[in-house]
Amino acid sequence: MTFRIIDTGMVTIARNPFYQLRVEETENRLYIIIKGAWDTQQELSHYAGHIKEALAILHPGFSILCDMREMGECSAAVQEIFLNVQRMIMAAGVDQIAEVHTLHNPGSEMAIELAKESKIPLNIFDSPEDALAWLSDLPTQP
Repeated sequence: MTFRIIDTGMVTIARNPFYQLRVEETENRLYIIIKGAWDTQQELSHYAGHIKEALAILHPGFSILCDMREMGECSAAVQEIFLNVQRMIMAAGVDQIAEVHTLHNPGSEMAIELAKESKIPLNIFDSPEDALAWLSDLPTQP
């Protein structure tokens, strides 16, 4: 089953072969889909800028739903960029992150280790429906 973002007033920030970023302003939520193995910084050349663009729409206390099931392992240079983006997300005031992973997927395992290093508030799910339901049940931030 492929995670699909239903467009109900969402702002699409980016959509390319490597990732999709959309913001739902009324929910104060960022939706991310990560695909494939990013071996060079070329694949990430616009990723940090797109994240900054999304964060400019959101308010502190926002949440993120990220589908990482199709993510492959990445080079050390790309992992460092991911860490920097995670730190930027923390600094912007993220409240909770729900990530959808596939068990025993090397890309998912790498992403979980990066999350531990950056100390993002990570919650892991095996389906986007469960992740979204969990986020939707959280109390809203003022």
